[in-house]
Amino acid sequence: MAEIAFIGGGAMGEALVRGILAKRLYAASAILMSDPLDLRRDYLASEFGVQVTGNNRDCLNAPMVILAVKPNNMADVLESLADNWTDKTMLVSILAGKTLADLASPLPHTVPIVRVMPNTPSLIGEGMAAIAANGVTTQDQKALAVRLFEAVGEVVELPESYFDSVTGLSGSGPAYIFLMIEALIEAGVYQGLPRRIARQLVLQTMIGASKMVKETGMHPAELKEQVTSPGGTTAAGLQVLEAAAIRSIFIQAVKAATQRSEALSGAAPKH
Repeated sequence: MAEIAFIGGGAMGEALVRGILAKRLYAASAILMSDPLDLRRDYLASEFGVQVTGNNRDCLNAPMVILAVKPNNMADVLESLADNWTDKTMLVSILAGKTLADLASPLPHTVPIVRVMPNTPSLIGEGMAAIAANGVTTQDQKALAVRLFEAVGEVVELPESYFDSVTGLSGSGPAYIFLMIEALIEAGVYQGLPRRIARQLVLQTMIGASKMVKETGMHPAELKEQVTSPGGTTAAGLQVLEAAAIRSIFIQAVKAATQRSEALSGAAPKH
């Protein structure tokens, strides 16, 4: 019998399996993945050595099921399984915009449910995920879900009321960073650097700056001051960014993404 099962064998499910196997949380033989496509099942079985099935009901024999289908397929999938789902199987959902109440609606009220909001860097083991659980989920079950997503990044446990803000910040956040990277590369090219060199300079600068904030524990403003000499080059560049209200632009971007998440999930706006 599988110890963990996935309903949906797409990119995020694959990323989680890679992390699980790399961290040796489960053996490949203890993982079951359900997917409707024959070619996808064949790939997952050959690439990872996991069990595969085309029948979602087979997943209910495991103590934990990861729901990784498209959000608009959630209701059909859960309704088709509701009669066989018991409190012995915990549901862990990574579906964007689907609340604990949405997930619980088709299922018996005794089913433990954990909602997770991961982001795309989970695909390379550098993700950020928030989790929230319903009232029947035990501390041990929540801890198991945390361990699972720590295999592909970092995890924070939060009240579900924060999830739209999490979506606006870390869920959508990679796109903001990608845009910054793209813009800085173009800026380097505009100043005469070969594109390949500009890309290398920008990527390592991003990585290094992020690690300095994380590993030193210093406030970003302190680190910014350290590299900003009076009347120097950095001061000149920062003056342009501040004149363009760069802080306000990021605040407005996160606010807009948060409000869109609220609209999609049917939540009352908080801002």
